[in-house]
Amino acid sequence: MASKEIEALCCGKNGSPLQLPEAVALQISELGGLGKLIRRLPEDSTVKDVARCHQALSDPVRLRLLWALSMADLCPCVLKQIAELSDSKLSYHLGVLERAGLVSSKRTKNWMVYSITRRGSKELKGRDDWSDSS
Repeated sequence: MASKEIEALCCGKNGSPLQLPEAVALQISELGGLGKLIRRLPEDSTVKDVARCHQALSDPVRLRLLWALSMADLCPCVLKQIAELSDSKLSYHLGVLERAGLVSSKRTKNWMVYSITRRGSKELKGRDDWSDSS
């Protein structure tokens, strides 16, 4: 993409073109132009999926639940004790984690049992910001 094309896309106040920093213009050019850069971005559905996952991970209660589930499959009565939540709040947080694909649930006779998914494990893997306190 020519420098003038990029400038036309980056307008300042009153529509006057801005001069891009040289390093930015060079990187865009090396990528084959702004259009090619935009085409290489993930699809909207992928971006929304990643955002949903990050939103789920942004809450300390949900992270605590996820870490607990990384150690064992657990039923809601145990998760309720771990998170110190009411039934309705626990249900809400588990639903957020399930919709993000971080946990799954299965019915075992009269019990619902929650497990961390492969995706949930990947999200926790390599984090050194928590320690095993056992």
